[in-house]
Amino acid sequence: MSINEGDKPPVHGSISKKRYRRKSEVWKHLDVSPDGERAICNYYLCVQFKQNAKGTEGIRNYLVDNLHTTSTPLKPLGKLHSLKENNIGDAAKGKVESANVKKFSKYSDGQQKVVDPIETTNAAERQQGESSAFIFAEEERRLQDKDVDVASLKEYGRIVSMTFSSEIEAFKFFNDYAKRKGFSVRKSIIVKDKENKTITFRRFYCSRHGFREKKHLEKTNRRRRHKMLTRCGCPVKFCVKLDTKTGMWWVQDFIDRHNHDLAASDATPFLRSHCFINEAQKLEISTKRASGIRNCQIRDYDARCSGGYQNRGYQEKNLYNFSVADEQSRKLEHDADSVLKYFHERKNADPDFFFKYDTKDGCLNRLFWADGQSVVDYAYFGDVVIFDSTYQLNRYNMIVVPFIGCNHHRSTVIFACGIVSGENDETYRWLLEAFLEATFQKRPESVITDGDLAMGKAIKSLLKGTTHRLCSWHMERNAKKYIHDETVRAKFHELVYVCSVEEFEEKWKDFEKEVSGGSPSRQWLQMIYELKESWAAAFLNKKKMLLGMTSSQRSESLNADLHNYINGRMSLCMAVQQFERCLTHKRTKEAEFDCIAFQKEPVLQTLFPDLEESAARSYTPNVFHNVRDELEKVVGLVVDEILNSSMASKYMVSRKEKAKSQYIVCCSSIQDDVDKISCTCAKLECEKIPCRHIFAVLIHMKATCTSLLCCIISLLLLLPY
Repeated sequence: MSINEGDKPPVHGSISKKRYRRKSEVWKHLDVSPDGERAICNYYLCVQFKQNAKGTEGIRNYLVDNLHTTSTPLKPLGKLHSLKENNIGDAAKGKVESANVKKFSKYSDGQQKVVDPIETTNAAERQQGESSAFIFAEEERRLQDKDVDVASLKEYGRIVSMTFSSEIEAFKFFNDYAKRKGFSVRKSIIVKDKENKTITFRRFYCSRHGFREKKHLEKTNRRRRHKMLTRCGCPVKFCVKLDTKTGMWWVQDFIDRHNHDLAASDATPFLRSHCFINEAQKLEISTKRASGIRNCQIRDYDARCSGGYQNRGYQEKNLYNFSVADEQSRKLEHDADSVLKYFHERKNADPDFFFKYDTKDGCLNRLFWADGQSVVDYAYFGDVVIFDSTYQLNRYNMIVVPFIGCNHHRSTVIFACGIVSGENDETYRWLLEAFLEATFQKRPESVITDGDLAMGKAIKSLLKGTTHRLCSWHMERNAKKYIHDETVRAKFHELVYVCSVEEFEEKWKDFEKEVSGGSPSRQWLQMIYELKESWAAAFLNKKKMLLGMTSSQRSESLNADLHNYINGRMSLCMAVQQFERCLTHKRTKEAEFDCIAFQKEPVLQTLFPDLEESAARSYTPNVFHNVRDELEKVVGLVVDEILNSSMASKYMVSRKEKAKSQYIVCCSSIQDDVDKISCTCAKLECEKIPCRHIFAVLIHMKATCTSLLCCIISLLLLLPY
C-alpha cells in the first residue's frame, strides 16, 4: 500500500520479466500485493486488478473506461501521474491540490475532460468523508474472501486523508504513529516560500532511511571504532504540504513499507525520536536538581509515577545529557558579574543584607556576605565563632570560609561566609574586617580554628581580648606525624584534656622525655608548648566561653553538608545560590526545634522535681538534657558552709569518696534574692549551664531556707539560653 513516485516497477508478485521489459507506464500507478495475485491502484483503494491473459491492456482499459464512472466522486490519495501510453493519451492526466478534487467525465468521442475543482473547503471535507466511506465499504466487500489486512487499508486511508494545523502537529502525529508501529522518525528536507520565507513543505523519514556516507566508512586514520550502522535505505516517508488558501497541511505522500524489522513494544521507548525530555519535564527536573535530588533518584521517581520506563518519555542518557547542558548554560561568561548582580538583588529585597568584595587584576579576588537574619543570629549567639575553610566547592577552586556558631538548640548556625582565592595573612585580615563591619564591630568571646598560622595572626591582630582555641582534633592528628608510639600519644591525649595547671606541668615534663625523634619532633614540641593556652583544657577552662566545644567539628560537619549541595563543577554564582539553600535548610531545622520546645514538655525523672521543672521551662530540650545530667550527679555530693554573711556565702562541695577534689561555690544575695552564683569549675561561665556543684548548693539552701525557692527558680530563668 504506497503512493510510489519512482519509476521503478514492483519487483515482487507474479508480473513476468517480459512485461517488466515492456516498461508500461501503467505500473507507475499500481502497487502489487505481497501475494502477487492482485495489484491495487495508488489513487483509489477500491480499484483492484487481477492478472489476466491480456496483461496490462485490461488495467489500461479499466483506468480509461471505468475509473470515472463511479456515482460518488472519489478523492485521490496521492499525486496523480500522467499516463503516457499512446492509446491512453493525455485524457487521464490530473493534479491533486489541497481540499480540491478533480474528477473525470466521459464523452461520446471517447475523450476525457477535467471538471473544475470543488470550490469550497467544507464541500471538499464532506466529499472526502463520503469517498472514504465508499472506499472502505467497497474494499471490504471485494477483499473479504482474500487474505488481505483490511484494518491496515483502513488506517492507511485515514492517514492520507488527514489535515493538520501545522507541520509540528504533523510531526507529532507521525512520531506517535511510528511509536505504535515500532520505528523512529527523522526530519528531512523543507521547502520555503521564496517571498515570505515560510515553510510550505516538510518531509519526514524513517530513521533508517538512506545510507552512511562512504567517506566515513573508508576513513583510515580513525581513533575510535565505528559506530554500528543504523541506516539501511528504508523507503518509508511522510510528506505534508501547506495549502496557502486554507492554511492547513495535507498529506502529499505517504509510504509505510519498511525493509527492516520493526522494534518490539518494550524496545520502542529506546528509539531516538521517542526518548526525549519535554519542556514540562525539563522544568521539573531542574527544580528537583536545584533541591539537591540526584539524577538516579529523579529517574526512578519519574518511572514510578508514569507507570514504568516505557511511559517516562526519556531514558537515563537523556537525563544526564540534559543535566550537563543545564549546568553549562548557567556558567555565564561573566560569572563574577552575575554574583554581584545577584547580591545587589538581595540587597534590594533585604536592606540588612551586607556584602563586600575585592578585585585583583580585573578578577574577583575576595568576596564576603551576610544576610539580615545572619546578623541577628550573631547578635544572640555570637559568643563563640568557628572560623575554618573548605575546598573544592566551585569550578575555580576558590576557598570557602564560613563563620559558624552554636544556637540555643546547640545546633549549627551560620553567621556569614567568605570566598577567597588564597590563604595568607592579608586575606584573613580582610575577611575579619568585613565580618566586624557586618556585625557592627561586635567581637566574639572565643574563636575556634584548625591551627592555620595565617588565620591565627589575623585573629591576634584584629580580635584582641578574644580567646583563640585550637581544634583538639587537629592537634591530635598532627601529633601522629611526630609521635609514632601509641603509648606516648595516649599521654598527649591526657595533656589536652587535663584540668589542673599544676598537673599539666608535671605530666608535660614526663611526656617530653618520652618523645623520641629528630629535630622536627623537638621543634614541634617546643611550638605547641608555647601555644598551650590555646589547646590545653587546663588553661582554657578558666572562665573561657566555649559552650563545651573543643574542636572545629561543627565546621567539618557543615563542610560535609555543603558538599551535598555544591560540587567542583559549579560556577561561582551557582555555588553561592546553593550555599543559600544550605543556609535555608539550617534555619528550617531551627524553626522545627523551636516548635518542639514550645509545644512539648520533658518527663521529670530526677529526685529534685522543682529544680528540674524550672530548668525544663528555662532551656530548650537539647540543652535541658545536659542540665538534667548535672542535676542527676548531685547525689553523693557533700556541701559544707565555710562562710556565711548577710551579703555573701561560700560553700565547699566535694564527693564523699574523693574528699581531696573540692570546689568552692560563691553565692551573693540582695534582700533574700540570689544575685550572683559561681563555682571554681567554671562550667556556668564556659557552657552557660549550672554545674552539679551549684545545684548541690541550691538544694542545700532550699533545705535550710525555703523562702529562697522562688529565687532559685528566678536564677535559672535569668541564665542565658
